[in-house]
Amino acid sequence: MAISALRAAFTLLFLSLPVWAVNLDQAVQSTLEKNELVGQSRSQVKQAEEAVDQIRGNILPNLSLNATYLRQPRLTDPVAAGFFPEEQMTTNLTLTQPIFRGLREFSALDRQKDLRTAQKQTHLVQMMDLYQQTAQSYLDVLALEQDLRNLEAQQKIYKERVRDLQGRARRGQSSSAEALQAQSTAAALDAEYQIQSSRLRSARENFALLTGLPSGTKLTDLPENEINGKVKPLEDYLSRLENRPDLKASKSMAEAADEEVSIAKGAHWPTVDLTGNYYFTRPEGFSEDLDWDVQIRATLPLFEGGVTQSKVRMAVLQRSEKDLAMTQARRKAEAEIRSLHDALRTRVDQLKALKLASDLAEKNYQLLQRDSRRGLARSLDVQLGLTEYRLAKRNYDQARYQARLDHIRLDLASAQIPAVLNKEM
Repeated sequence: MAISALRAAFTLLFLSLPVWAVNLDQAVQSTLEKNELVGQSRSQVKQAEEAVDQIRGNILPNLSLNATYLRQPRLTDPVAAGFFPEEQMTTNLTLTQPIFRGLREFSALDRQKDLRTAQKQTHLVQMMDLYQQTAQSYLDVLALEQDLRNLEAQQKIYKERVRDLQGRARRGQSSSAEALQAQSTAAALDAEYQIQSSRLRSARENFALLTGLPSGTKLTDLPENEINGKVKPLEDYLSRLENRPDLKASKSMAEAADEEVSIAKGAHWPTVDLTGNYYFTRPEGFSEDLDWDVQIRATLPLFEGGVTQSKVRMAVLQRSEKDLAMTQARRKAEAEIRSLHDALRTRVDQLKALKLASDLAEKNYQLLQRDSRRGLARSLDVQLGLTEYRLAKRNYDQARYQARLDHIRLDLASAQIPAVLNKEM
């Protein structure tokens, strides 16, 4: 009994806690923390950084401790036995330092740094895509919630109108057909409300799947002036074109391909390595008293069947391919910004017209309703005026949220990185 009472007390306390609303940035932050793609992308960035360290390590000296033990049959020749004793034990330190390898090692390091930069920019592209997906899901929920509020207000209006028309029909002031028509419209509104409610549940489930937040999380609505923000001139957006992370990634890939050409050409040059050994233990015999040795090894490739030159030609072709991809990416990015800017500018103009239409339709409906009570307007006119107002109001509200999404898309396309993504840079 005591346990049940305690559970009931905790449940009551939980239900009494305030419901905190989540804004867009908080929703995006939750997506970044819980989405598996983010972890995979961050891992790929770290792998690219480790690859840089590995290549840098190939340029630095290599020090190793070696130990060998060899046992073989005793040789009958005493001179040979002096060179090759029956037991041979060797322990030594070996230091190897690459001196010259056709500068390929430095080109390889620069190439991997370019690839690391490209991976970081690709990571940011993925985060921006998640931001856009979250914003779309967030605004979908808000738009559907607003639509349901509009429908609820309209249902209330029609209920009052049905009661009014039924009373007028009983008093002989109007026909029963007008009341039936209003009832039919009210029933259609109820059906539409159910459909939109189902869509809202689906939108909230999608939002929960994307962000990891509970499906019933309350979302902060956007102020109307934020949704209908002014559009900057096109030149302001195009001026940030080169800051786009996808273009930076494409540029880094082209630079990495250029270093690949240097690596391939470096294979024509000789290689020079320095190797030094310090011996702690050597086999008994003539070399027993030699504590150290130093060796410089040089190799000059003379003929490899044309493989090296073929690799050079392939690297040049790949560099040309990356240059073309970079040019294409830039043209697509510029076209995307122009298209989004035009769409947003059109959307803002549309909002002004829809706002005016909504206000006029509301005023027209109110006047028709007043005239209907005075017997100056037909019930059918009132019905049409209400329907017109209902459609105009819903169209305006839907366009408001779509305008906000269009604005977000344009900002992202012009490399205006949201503050919540700054730590990913």
